[in-house]
Amino acid sequence: MVASDCLLKLNNEILNIHLMNLRSLDLNLLVVFDALMRKRNVTHAAKDIGLSQPAFSNALSRLRERLGDELFVRSPSGMRPTAWALELSGPIKAALSGIEDALDSASFNPETSQRSFTIATEDYGLMTLIPPLMERIRKTAPGLSIRTITASINSGEYLDTQAADIALISWPDPPDRFVSEPLFDGDWVCVMRPDHPLAGTPLDLDAYTSARHLLVSTRSEPRGSVDDVLAQSGRSRQVVLTMATFAPTPLALEATDLIMACPRPMGEVFAKRMGLAITPCPINAPPAYRSIDMVWHARLGGHPAQTWLRRQLREVADLIER
Repeated sequence: MVASDCLLKLNNEILNIHLMNLRSLDLNLLVVFDALMRKRNVTHAAKDIGLSQPAFSNALSRLRERLGDELFVRSPSGMRPTAWALELSGPIKAALSGIEDALDSASFNPETSQRSFTIATEDYGLMTLIPPLMERIRKTAPGLSIRTITASINSGEYLDTQAADIALISWPDPPDRFVSEPLFDGDWVCVMRPDHPLAGTPLDLDAYTSARHLLVSTRSEPRGSVDDVLAQSGRSRQVVLTMATFAPTPLALEATDLIMACPRPMGEVFAKRMGLAITPCPINAPPAYRSIDMVWHARLGGHPAQTWLRRQLREVADLIER
């Protein structure tokens, strides 16, 4: 028997052992597995499903013994799942979600539900979509709550493990297991204090490149997508302040002569809520830097609570674009 055949036979035997263990598994242990996969912390996972920490640890030990794998190992960033745990996470989450769907499908009522949704988003979505969404929830679904987490390169994992119900990010072409729907794609504006010398007048490229700029860069690098567009025509601008998020930028803009380019929906928030001035930007950033897509896991496409939340976000985005 060649080495590849031996390896295949060994893998099949291991798989049969795992399947045999799953058939005799206490299904409550899957809830323990799912909670730790989402929280990556024993204390937090135990609290999430209403168990004491000793009871949770005992259940985890039983699960490890049944499946013949460590499943989670301690690391500086929390409980890190093993390769086998990552392989199991999708099917286990799908099974638990299927049970939840069956129980929720006839009973979800936004007017009375006490459900909590988790949304992964950057501050673009946080500042433009979440406030009007919360106002809508206050009026139509007062028992619901929203939790936001920071979107990142881990957004796919958040959706896989249902650590997030929806991601509001720029991701127009995700893997097949996810569904992506554009919410809006705004042009860019320049934001500045209302008495800025450039306020109230259209900006051409000369005025724009002569100004002093505030740049938002999650990598804290003094160069962004606008600089790449300018470079194509042999131009540049002077970035004198770089910040990691949009939220604190009004404090800097109102006290300086800086201007900041950003998507129009966010600029309109600054103008309406904080009294800053906006004017069209002569440079438009690539779509990835001005759009927001709503992304969710395909297995939750028909979930009534998820369907309701997606509808609310679509309607909120439509109002923003008007």
